[in-house]
Amino acid sequence: MTMRPALVHHLIEQTAARLPDKAAVRHLGRDTTYRELLEESRRMKGFLLDTGIRTGERVGIFLEKSVEQLTAMFAVSMAGGVFVFINPILRQEQVDYIVRDCDIRVLITTGALARKNRLEKPETLLFVDEDAPGESPCWPRIRERFRPSRETVRRIPDDTACLIYTSGSTGMPKGVVVPHRTVVEGAEIVSGYLGITENDRIVSVLPFNFDYGLNQATTSILHGATLVMHQFIFAKDLLNILRDEEITGFAGMTPIWATLFGGKHTLKAEMAFPRLRYITNTGGKVPRVVVERIRAFFPNTKLFLMYGLTEAFRSTFLPPEEIERRPDSIGKAIPNVEILVVNDKGEECAPGVPGELVHRGALITRGYWNDPEKTKQVFRKNPLLNGQDHLNETVVFSGDLVKKDEDGFLYFISRRDEMIKTSGYRVSPTEVEEALVAIPGVRNAVVFGRELESGDQGIIAVAETDRSDVRALLAECRGRLPAYMVPHEIICEREFPKTANGKIDRSFLKSKWQGGVNG
Repeated sequence: MTMRPALVHHLIEQTAARLPDKAAVRHLGRDTTYRELLEESRRMKGFLLDTGIRTGERVGIFLEKSVEQLTAMFAVSMAGGVFVFINPILRQEQVDYIVRDCDIRVLITTGALARKNRLEKPETLLFVDEDAPGESPCWPRIRERFRPSRETVRRIPDDTACLIYTSGSTGMPKGVVVPHRTVVEGAEIVSGYLGITENDRIVSVLPFNFDYGLNQATTSILHGATLVMHQFIFAKDLLNILRDEEITGFAGMTPIWATLFGGKHTLKAEMAFPRLRYITNTGGKVPRVVVERIRAFFPNTKLFLMYGLTEAFRSTFLPPEEIERRPDSIGKAIPNVEILVVNDKGEECAPGVPGELVHRGALITRGYWNDPEKTKQVFRKNPLLNGQDHLNETVVFSGDLVKKDEDGFLYFISRRDEMIKTSGYRVSPTEVEEALVAIPGVRNAVVFGRELESGDQGIIAVAETDRSDVRALLAECRGRLPAYMVPHEIICEREFPKTANGKIDRSFLKSKWQGGVNG
């Protein structure tokens, strides 16, 4: 009987043994089988061991979306190292910071990326293309020197598999320490409720330095599905890919859906997607009007609305059959997880009462790399142990305000530190954003508070729209919101900035219109 995978590289080893000739990855029109992916990973592991990497040493993977990303990930895991995906769209100072912060000595990259970022810090650069400068190791030229041996460095599930650096829109990114157990259990749990099998073709556009992007790859490989890899694409190109590649599963982010189905939505359900079995969302709450449009455009596809945070991978999902009744809900806890809603005293909140979402159970990571103070703030003891302190259980405090209904379904309200205090009320930016996105022509919205001379906070709304008729937008808000929730000011922008992971860069917009960028 095959044992359950315990380490990241067990995923490819076990599936390659079962389905060696099945396509593991499709990229740029070429299929790579599970056998080929395993053998190439084993060869690269040999190179890494030859460089003298130590058990637990961090190895950087600084590549565009490609098969080589997965080869490198499994090779590092086999060699006993810790893989660190670095997004190529990060600014050079962010890349340099990550390399220094976790002391990356070996970096796997391409010639173009190395030149663009003037990489000098790592002792060893392994180039996966022919564009290697001088005598630098070039994988296509040296790969034959290393045989694909089965030996791996002994590790256990609680050892660190990778560091995931968050996007760091307000400064330098934070590294989240992720054990093998979390990566593997995340693949098992998510693929379980999505029903992933070897017959699936899953399109991968999210970056692997994003927890759900990584989870997509591991769920696919766990079950022998085919991962169809594409560089982050224009939203409207996505529809052609879904059709032409006969995709069965796709994970989108809120900005993608807003571009396709927000604002002056003109897409008509003229394309057929007979194989598209499910869609998932991550990276922020999808406005109700956009949810309705997605469901109308993909009538035969299941839509899973998901919530997660890097510190605990995935936390909740709303089953497709509940969307009709609860389109604003983020669902309930995923299997093997309990979600608590607690107040400032650490007491559980009654239904309808806002509190902080606390993640308990599977998929909790280890904290932040080199940041014990921040770790203590987020990774804390369970406040509801009721005297069972001997359990010494760590839970993750998300910083998100939510509430639950009488049936236990959860509803996102806001980040704790983003609630707006105005006219004696506490206003959720999310509610105002929902009202704005429901206005024709508004694709996305970001709402925050700005200090007024009176000491109160004014509600400032930034709308992603081609419209410029601010007075008309304000009038529509008055028809959709109570007076105290109507924005004091609406600012129109044609396109919102994005973080490296493709999320709306809320912090940049907030600082820009509070004087941080433009004055």
